[in-house]
Amino acid sequence: MVRERVPEKHGIAFEVDRGERFEVIDPKGSQVADLVAFDRSDTTERFSPKYTYRRENKLRPTTGDRLYTTEGEPILTFVDDDCGVHDLLYAPCNHWVVGDYYGQTGEGGCRENLAEVLEGEGISEAEIQETLNVFMKSEIDDYEVRIAEPESEPGDTVVFEAEMDAIVGIAACSGESTVNAGGTKPIDLDIPDGSVLARNF
Repeated sequence: MVRERVPEKHGIAFEVDRGERFEVIDPKGSQVADLVAFDRSDTTERFSPKYTYRRENKLRPTTGDRLYTTEGEPILTFVDDDCGVHDLLYAPCNHWVVGDYYGQTGEGGCRENLAEVLEGEGISEAEIQETLNVFMKSEIDDYEVRIAEPESEPGDTVVFEAEMDAIVGIAACSGESTVNAGGTKPIDLDIPDGSVLARNF
């Protein structure tokens, strides 16, 4: 395993073989990481939050839960989870989300960062519409959804195991807002040696 620090507002793509593990670490606390995953043999099959909560019957996956693809197949499993609070509801931020909601005019978001690092694998921005938002806290009250500050503490870690050969993209969320407790920070990853496909930092 090798440690990669993803700077705030940047992204990375890497590959994992079935049975391999990787870790997503919040080194400073209260920082969201947007995660996408694709079947390495056919990238039209990809992680689906909707099919995940349809399979698991829960909106907050944690230890022992699986993430499922658009074909209903498991792609990643939560092996261990220090935080226990993650989001399956919100789409990744992009230029108009960070501009309209966070006042960050002229900036890109997680969608652009993920598209940049996955372009070399033939994955377009149009295919990046849904993410697992690691460490993000969303709340539902009377059918209204809102974002709350993350509950992750410095050093909190999620360990994933690949259920198929996969391509994974992760971005350190760009939102200078409640989503990251008011300020953006880096995300650390422990990933298999030699697995990096692309970085935009």
